[in-house]
Amino acid sequence: MSSDKFSQSDDQLVTIKRRKNLLILFLFLFVIVIIFMWTVFSGYSDSSTVKKKDYLLRFNLAELVPGEVRIIQHKGLPVVVMHREQQDLKQLLAIRSGLMDPDSNKSAQPTFAKNYHRSLKPEYFIAYAVNPLSGADINYRLESYQHNLKKERLWYGGFSEKRTGYLYDKAGRIYKQNGSDNTPRYNLYIPNYKVTANNQLYVYTLKELDFD
Repeated sequence: MSSDKFSQSDDQLVTIKRRKNLLILFLFLFVIVIIFMWTVFSGYSDSSTVKKKDYLLRFNLAELVPGEVRIIQHKGLPVVVMHREQQDLKQLLAIRSGLMDPDSNKSAQPTFAKNYHRSLKPEYFIAYAVNPLSGADINYRLESYQHNLKKERLWYGGFSEKRTGYLYDKAGRIYKQNGSDNTPRYNLYIPNYKVTANNQLYVYTLKELDFD
């Protein structure tokens, strides 16, 4: 009788020990899963494939209302972000004759921006707000006026250089200039960037600026 009691007690101890080991194993696996999930989602943002270390600037494009422009100073690089309206896109097609490089064949941009609106999404324009050669600051000018070279040459607002008077349209394409100045001039520089499904803009770091 006493032997049976000891046997039952031993069985109970084994069962308790097994349960304890299973609980420890379960907790261990649970911690592993949590660590894995944290690693994945902390390294990536907004279900994108952009790692934090790979981008220079992050901006929520949804903050911009149509027609709004922001120039963001980030680590010494002024980045212009514009939300263009449909009228802006139509005007880009109407001013080709007044541009030096309307198709951006001589200018720098990623493959996805080799189009008349020079952007990944037509409504959003992203560029560096500096002259590609001299580094002179570029300012945004809203007003439209008749260009002084020819009456038929219109400038519907866009960007300008205060020092030189150079004009750019709302795709960063530079206008032809008056006189015999043969100084090389290029459209504004478009960096590599990504826009996620929920309109998060990521502008890549200098290391990532090599084009496709």
